Amino acid sequence: MIELVDVPPLRGPRPAGTSRVRRRVPPDAPVFRPVRRSILTGLAAAGATAGLKALGVFPPARDALSSGFELVGYYDIYPRCPSYASGHNCSPGCGPSLVCASCCRTSGKYKGFHKSGVSDPGRYKLRPSDCYGSHWDGWLWAYAKSCGKCKKGVTWRCHDGWKKSKAGNWYKTICRVATACKN
Repeated sequence: MIELVDVPPLRGPRPAGTSRVRRRVPPDAPVFRPVRRSILTGLAAAGATAGLKALGVFPPARDALSSGFELVGYYDIYPRCPSYASGHNCSPGCGPSLVCASCCRTSGKYKGFHKSGVSDPGRYKLRPSDCYGSHWDGWLWAYAKSCGKCKKGVTWRCHDGWKKSKAGNWYKTICRVATACKN
């Protein structure tokens, strides 16, 4: 039977005359080597996964959004539809402002983005950092049903700005360009 005085304390000072205990792996300890059965099981699981993926059982992986936005040129594009446009159908799609095809640039470095005072002075202006919480210049908007030539859905890049009316009043507009079309 073990006496209480023979049990070493877990805390407190080390008793006089005792050496510090060091724990090391003994030199004759067995080295881990995989068993043949575990290797075969792993290969079978990998083969089954690859086969199911080839058959299309698993949906395709989506790209991870590392920083929450896509920088196109110098525009910050929000990767999801803002809540104020979530209930929209095929048209207008992008949001509460007027979707304006003539507001989109048709050439140059920023083709498909809203015209600006640089591209068309006096008639157009951008609304930088004015959409979705005053941080983004534009956003992506997706519709998962038939829309125009896209039979199974469309994704638009929406970029907002201002257009001057013939009467001289400025009103909010959106340039909408399809970035993906599912047929």
